[in-house]
Amino acid sequence: MPQTVRPMRSALVGLVFSLQLANGYEEASDVMMGKKINEWEAFGQASMSSTAASTWYERLPNVIVLDPSMTLDVLQAKIWAVQNATTHFGTERYAILLKPGDYPPQLLINLGYYTSIIGVGANPDDVKIPDLWVSNDITGQATNNFWRSVEGVTVTGPRTMWAVSQASPLRRSIISGELWLSHEEGYSSGGFISDVQIGKKLVMGTQQQWFFRQITFPTEGLWCWQGWNYVFMGALGLDDASVQKCNTGMPHKISQMDRTARSAEKPYLVLEDDGRWMMYIPGIVHQPAPGALLDHNPAYKLTMDQVFVADPEMSTETIVQGLRTKEACLLTPGIYYLTEPLEITKDRFVLLGIGFPTLVSPPGMSCIKVQQGLNDVRVASIIMDANTPASHDYTEPLLQWGDGTSHWSQVAGVASDIVARVGAFGYLNCELKRADTLVEFNADDLIVDNVWVWHADHDDCSDFTMAKGADMMDYKFQSDQCQSTHGIVVNGNNLVAYGVFVEHIVDGHMLLWNGEAGQLYFFQAELPYHSEKTLPERYAAYVVAQTVYSHFAVGLGAYIIDREPAYAGFQVSPYADLRNVVTVIIDAPEDTMKHQVCQESEEGQKCFAPQNCSWSRCWRASLPIIDAHAMTLRGAAWPQVPPTEKLPAPEIVKRLSGQETYRQGDWNYADFSMSRDAKRATRQFADRQRLRAQVVNWESHAPWLGLCFLVALPFLLTCWANREPVQVVRPPEAEAEIMLEEFRAEHLPGDRRTVLL
Repeated sequence: MPQTVRPMRSALVGLVFSLQLANGYEEASDVMMGKKINEWEAFGQASMSSTAASTWYERLPNVIVLDPSMTLDVLQAKIWAVQNATTHFGTERYAILLKPGDYPPQLLINLGYYTSIIGVGANPDDVKIPDLWVSNDITGQATNNFWRSVEGVTVTGPRTMWAVSQASPLRRSIISGELWLSHEEGYSSGGFISDVQIGKKLVMGTQQQWFFRQITFPTEGLWCWQGWNYVFMGALGLDDASVQKCNTGMPHKISQMDRTARSAEKPYLVLEDDGRWMMYIPGIVHQPAPGALLDHNPAYKLTMDQVFVADPEMSTETIVQGLRTKEACLLTPGIYYLTEPLEITKDRFVLLGIGFPTLVSPPGMSCIKVQQGLNDVRVASIIMDANTPASHDYTEPLLQWGDGTSHWSQVAGVASDIVARVGAFGYLNCELKRADTLVEFNADDLIVDNVWVWHADHDDCSDFTMAKGADMMDYKFQSDQCQSTHGIVVNGNNLVAYGVFVEHIVDGHMLLWNGEAGQLYFFQAELPYHSEKTLPERYAAYVVAQTVYSHFAVGLGAYIIDREPAYAGFQVSPYADLRNVVTVIIDAPEDTMKHQVCQESEEGQKCFAPQNCSWSRCWRASLPIIDAHAMTLRGAAWPQVPPTEKLPAPEIVKRLSGQETYRQGDWNYADFSMSRDAKRATRQFADRQRLRAQVVNWESHAPWLGLCFLVALPFLLTCWANREPVQVVRPPEAEAEIMLEEFRAEHLPGDRRTVLL
């Protein structure tokens, strides 16, 4: 037989043999993938425990369920035990669930780190507590009072003290007396409140900024003498006299809109009258009436049979399987060291945390991924920590919602009370970490409701002692050496965001918005004051790509604590409509921020100084803009913005006609003439999609290719022994493949590179 025929016949025999073995390999691959018997037993036990409605929490020591029938001594002891167990960078997390009823009037509730107080009645007035108190910490300030929350309660005491900063939401509650947002003279840097009724005055105190949505308080109930940026949406009882008094000394401190754009409250747990535990999922509302929501009937409910209850002792594989088989997943308090991302693949899926569950990312990978094209997914009340070593070349976003491959979903979903962090933390061995982008929203029609993205400016790895008078400004922390490129990147269209906080991102713009028809209400950023970058290297806090025609934002603040200059606080397209912008220079001259806002277009850059400054606080009511409403947006419709009559109006310098079109290429991640950093972000996004597709393609064929190789190995060895010298001519396709492999080696971390090469 000619030698040229022999290899063909051997290859065919190998292929047939491989097909016959395929079924056996697939059965064996289950064991190879780690699906061991004990894992499935654990999953079965978890599923059974989640279906036992009255006992789902009994195996969870960090879920504390209180009943008003308990004695005062028992209640107080449990609350104090939780308060004493949590610390600033500790690993303890707790959820205190309060069953419906009236709690003893002597009960004191002081709320510490990583603790959630959750009333589990159907309505806030079903759970009545006499006291709620968060005061200044050991430094005499409240600027480090993070990671605590309250929801679903009525506080009956005469004064509630809620002196907190970021990542401390107060939701779905009634404060019968006064609500104080700061303690004594200590500084404070909050905050977020939604769906809250206040019986007496609201005292802002030293709070620098705050976002309010759907709140009710009495006429002249706002007391305000400091502050920089307060946004009220859907507020009932906010009278003109209070606003004018609050704005004294700094006009436009308050941004007021009587209606809210589309929004939805976060999901929550309810113990119904018949003793059944349920998960309530509120519906999406469009411009509801001002004031706290009177109707707390959910859009739909889930029984605990439909909810997978996860705890930190479970393997990631067990939790992932729970996501696939149930309609929701409840992440209970603790730290979850993930070995793969938690990926949501079903419409209307709910991923809800209680007690600040913390997901630690697998090196190079995301904590949470939401599949593209899904409708009405809810992700709420979760912390995500970056765990990719700083030495790695690449890492996925900690939260990646969609991949941008399709557009026009009904409502992609709601992200509520999300925290993403990068830093050197003791519980992660004080190692330096990196996060290229911490949060990436690629899907259309999303609602983002309170998110804090934080590159740590302090930690527990640097021999720094928190105390009164301790100055972090000039101290060198281990976290300063961690890497971060973007806090949030928005590539999706028609995204609405409420309460966005981004701090200390060092190697890129802090928020980068590439999508059309975006709306944002309240933004707070603190530029990296430990950075050694010079003025030309400094990035902006808030960037809207210059080709974006539709962008509306209200109540934007960027601050810097530095003696080194920054180039600009905001960099936007000439079509972006920004109302009430403030920049604050702390402990430095007013001109430390070279420009407050810069507009970038094809014609070049135009920058604006503040309209006025007072005590290093500089503000601008609006920008002169180009009106593009006659244009047809690519991939989006013009959004329905709530009435703006109580906001300053912008100057319209030009109106585009409907005949004008984009001069750039295709909308989907084309190389627009945008800023350098925006180009880099969109290119990195497209590169990730291409590489991810190659990983999936290789992994799906790996079993077949492996079997074919084993079967054909004897024949290949024979051919090699009988080979003749051949002159190899490398075709252009091979050159391209080599270039692609070099790209993989450069952009993928070492532990993932072997998957591709």
